[in-house]
Amino acid sequence: MLPEEIDAQLPLLPDCAALLPLLADYAAQDLPPAEVARVAAHLPGCPDCQAHLAAYQTLLPLLADVAPELPPLALRDDFLAMLAAEKQALREAKVSASLPVAVVRPLRPAGALDAATAGWLRIAASVALLVVGATLGWLLARPGLPAEATLAANQAESAQLLARQLTASNGQPPMASSRIQLVHEAVGENVRPGDPTVLVLINTLNADPNPNVRLAAAEALYRLRADSLVGPALAQSLAVQTDPNVQITLIEMLVSLRRKQAVPQLQRLAQRPDALPVVRQQATQGIGVLL
Repeated sequence: MLPEEIDAQLPLLPDCAALLPLLADYAAQDLPPAEVARVAAHLPGCPDCQAHLAAYQTLLPLLADVAPELPPLALRDDFLAMLAAEKQALREAKVSASLPVAVVRPLRPAGALDAATAGWLRIAASVALLVVGATLGWLLARPGLPAEATLAANQAESAQLLARQLTASNGQPPMASSRIQLVHEAVGENVRPGDPTVLVLINTLNADPNPNVRLAAAEALYRLRADSLVGPALAQSLAVQTDPNVQITLIEMLVSLRRKQAVPQLQRLAQRPDALPVVRQQATQGIGVLL
């Protein structure tokens, strides 16, 4: 029996009504200690809440067994069409009226593309190489078999090479199309959870000045979603993204991953005045699905 069916059959006491919203997180072991103690103290004497909890404990493993999937391509096309219409309406409104409208802020100022790109990529290179280098040291310091140490070293060296390729080529930043190709090629059969390549892709998602490269990095990370770093990274990246295509893609991925921890980031995005209305609407819908 589903929790909603129990709700219709069992009248709730005041204490039960206050604790009912906590039971799903309690079943998922995702509550703060104070709330855990509160629920645990209430449950022994309340058959109604015990029934709700048992239903959640039955339902959650079934949901966990369902493989996450991206929304259908037709749905993405609908969103992109809405986005294009929204941007066109904003351009027309800006010309015809002086009312304030939502503005998408680029990560770099117009008119200084080459210098800005080079600056961003130099910073990205420093961060990526520092993180991957630290990870390499940590992996090699772990006790293990020589073969494991060799594998860890090879993975870290591959990640360092990718970081350098993404940020410099003969002293010049590579073209965006080249960076996209590198990102696509980085997610091969040999990349597994825990591979430092994930760190490079996270850095690319947050720091690359080109939205199409960031979009490619997000899609590559989604393919590596079994890595424990990916879910939190996708959620945290919402705070720094300004391109609506990237924002909508991240929202779709977080909803597909059923990542309830992303709700605070989605709430902030839904209230950002610089986000397009279609993005705020998508964030609000995502909150409704995750809660």
